Amino acid sequence: MSGMALSDDAWTIDPIAFPGSGTAREKLAFLVRYARLAPSDHDTQPWRFVVADTHVDVVADLSRALRAVDPNYREVTMSCAAAAETLLAAARAYGFDAVLSPLPEPQAPTVIARVELGDKARRTLLDRDMLTALLKRRTIPRRYAQTPVPASLQTLMQDTARGYGIGLHLVSDLSTKDKIARLVVEADQIQFADPAIRAEFASFGSISGGFSRMGAALFRLFDLGGSMERHAAMHAPLFGIFTTRSDSHADWVGAGRATAAVLHGMTMHGLVNALLNQPIEVEATRRQLGSLLGSSETPQLLSRFGYVKESVTLPRADQRRLDEVLIAV
Repeated sequence: MSGMALSDDAWTIDPIAFPGSGTAREKLAFLVRYARLAPSDHDTQPWRFVVADTHVDVVADLSRALRAVDPNYREVTMSCAAAAETLLAAARAYGFDAVLSPLPEPQAPTVIARVELGDKARRTLLDRDMLTALLKRRTIPRRYAQTPVPASLQTLMQDTARGYGIGLHLVSDLSTKDKIARLVVEADQIQFADPAIRAEFASFGSISGGFSRMGAALFRLFDLGGSMERHAAMHAPLFGIFTTRSDSHADWVGAGRATAAVLHGMTMHGLVNALLNQPIEVEATRRQLGSLLGSSETPQLLSRFGYVKESVTLPRADQRRLDEVLIAV
């Protein structure tokens, strides 16, 4: 990258280090540092960023796919699309009129999106807030405070998703959340009855442990007749389901982009989230979830949203090394 030194401390990015007088390639390489902080299903981080003179291609790294759970690479595609949207948000936050082209190479379906830097534009205070949000966004699997999410913020989240052609169904009533939690349990049981899926999760050790502990705890909880409200892993004031009109490659890209945009926006308002996608990874429970929503649309992502206590230190997830994901051509 023309001698530009890039620190590999993933969650610490100094905006002053942005190479404002550098080439477009150097600027894009710097912005990739934000993109690799994007959310991904099961934290697989299944992306590579191919940096050229005028653009970055976000390419699916299929070696990171969980093939038994995600045989069609639906979750890989959404994760890469979320990374592309994060790259776009970072470029715009630095004052560029950046452009994202989904699926730019029809003969190369692993190229999920292309981001071009565009012309220089005026930065706003909102742009600066966005940079902070990109670094502050966290996936938090622990118990959330039961502080309600304001209706105005829920509307903002839904409007953001709608801007990408994606539905966002938000659920706050305990009865429906309990039904969704039971679908999580059912799907978890189905998955862990499958030796191939167990072996796959075991290859991502922390993921396997997280699923089995949560599933066992929920099984015990419901067997005892308890409520989802009492279980830390499901304790949240708000659930959200991202849905699409169909179930195509383009729909997956849209869902991934919308998810990232919603998470960026809600982070600016102090919200955190965690994905609970087991019911969508199992076709039977996916259909049940769609019926529960009373919608003809297809569920793509299930998340819980909420606030953490002010005294809680938000963890920093391990990210893939920059030299693993950034490719110069």
